Amino acid sequence: MRGFWRKARTLIAVYFAYMLEYRGEIFFWMLSGITPFFFMSAWTVAARRGLTEYGADDYARYFFAVFVARQLGIVWVHWNMSEDVRSGKYSFRLLRPLNPLWCYLADHLGERGVRLPMLAAVGLVFALLYPQALAWPGAERAALGLLAAGLAFGVNFFASYVVGLLALWLEDATALYNLWYAAMLFFSGMMAPLGLYPEPVRQVLLWTPFPHLVYLPAALWSGLEAEVGRGLGTLLAWNLFFFALGRLLWRWGRRCYSAMGA
Repeated sequence: MRGFWRKARTLIAVYFAYMLEYRGEIFFWMLSGITPFFFMSAWTVAARRGLTEYGADDYARYFFAVFVARQLGIVWVHWNMSEDVRSGKYSFRLLRPLNPLWCYLADHLGERGVRLPMLAAVGLVFALLYPQALAWPGAERAALGLLAAGLAFGVNFFASYVVGLLALWLEDATALYNLWYAAMLFFSGMMAPLGLYPEPVRQVLLWTPFPHLVYLPAALWSGLEAEVGRGLGTLLAWNLFFFALGRLLWRWGRRCYSAMGA
């Protein structure tokens, strides 16, 4: 076990150093994810007119938490895998004595090490602009929010990995992930807190991974209501489902893979 963690730290450190070369690009990637702040502006105006059940400060806290949750959950393994398959680079990954899955995972974790200081800087700017919206949710809710964000990253990553594995048959599977992102945009709480959805819709959504990917950690951090036990259990179940599906597709895909240099 000690050897495993030593190898894992080395792999993540290598990709962290690699991602440092792209810190400027990562900064602009992060700025491209400011969509929650546009929704915050709209809902804040509605709150000041008395049109919603939440206050303006509630929306400010919530949508900043949404921004943080999205930044921690961003993945791109489907794009990398499609590019590797088209270019033939996947052949060289298969020659290594390591499942390519772990290299892609280390790539994402190393990138988070570069992204976090930038995210902290954005948080400082937000604190200066909206000091009235700052509120500590408590150590328990903060920790549960981090756990939910970690599990949400796992669901996003393994779902993206499953889509990427389809490139072994389709060569380019990046467009398929857009369907996942579209569902997440409408059903994860990125556009509005889940409490504003119609009750029948909300009850159906709670069985899917989408509301737990963003709303659950954001609600925990911002102080809104959240079904913590059900949400964490659902995230864990979807992690296991996509991981198992990925293992199955990996076994099938290696047999039919063919690319330049294969």
